[in-house]
Amino acid sequence: MRVLKFLALLMLISMSFGEFVLEEVTVYIHDIQPDGSAKVSESIKLFLYDEANEDYDSGFNRNDLSFWSTITEIPDVRQHVNPAKVEISDFIVRPQPRSKCNPIQGTCHGELILEYTVKPSYNETEDGEMIPIEGTGLFSVEKYKPRTTRYNIDPEALSFTKTSKGSLLLEDNIFFRMGLPQETMVLDLNPKPSDVDAELPARINELEWNDIILVKFSVVFEVEEPLEREVSEFFYDLFGSIQEILTGEYGGALLAIIIIIIGGYLYITIEKRTRGN
Repeated sequence: MRVLKFLALLMLISMSFGEFVLEEVTVYIHDIQPDGSAKVSESIKLFLYDEANEDYDSGFNRNDLSFWSTITEIPDVRQHVNPAKVEISDFIVRPQPRSKCNPIQGTCHGELILEYTVKPSYNETEDGEMIPIEGTGLFSVEKYKPRTTRYNIDPEALSFTKTSKGSLLLEDNIFFRMGLPQETMVLDLNPKPSDVDAELPARINELEWNDIILVKFSVVFEVEEPLEREVSEFFYDLFGSIQEILTGEYGGALLAIIIIIIGGYLYITIEKRTRGN
């Protein structure tokens, strides 16, 4: 199978006279946070022919995706999220060393690894609180009951090839994966990945789609936080509030009053015991 794929690549090169050929793209969404932000890792594998090897090596110090898009002239050398829907930060391109080279044919294989963070857009309130803007981010997020958050993916936040009817098209060399948080309960999947045969709702750790049209694409899951975390967060917030009060304008006076009250209570208790004896 690998030999046939390699021969097909050579035929494509001979027909198009191209120097870069796309082999495979894997888009992996993971480390999903309570606000719907997530990490994205992309692997873009390339077949290099002749002068493309030198062009590829010239970009090892470039953290500019437009450079790679220009020299390869491949549409899928890009971020597969929609910047109109998500905020992108911490972006980095990691070109990997050429491998599986054939000096006689002048061919090699290369790989571009893209890593970045996606978040919803935020508005800042008068109190300085950051509120996510509805309709932005990879997921809509709803905390619909205590300790439980529901996530619903927004297909418009993804940037894959689309069919004439607007559905996402994943060709046979395009892989889309999602790593779900621990304690995830998947409520709805459409279409189901080929390796998922469980009846929903079900606990699933990872999802993957490939060689498929994502018609009416839907991924809905919920994450329930452990009770221990809620308790620890309560005390963390409580101690934080106390610290904020004590370090505020009237913190010294309040602390003095607390000491006087405690001291008075201890004094009265000791006096009562002394008189009782």
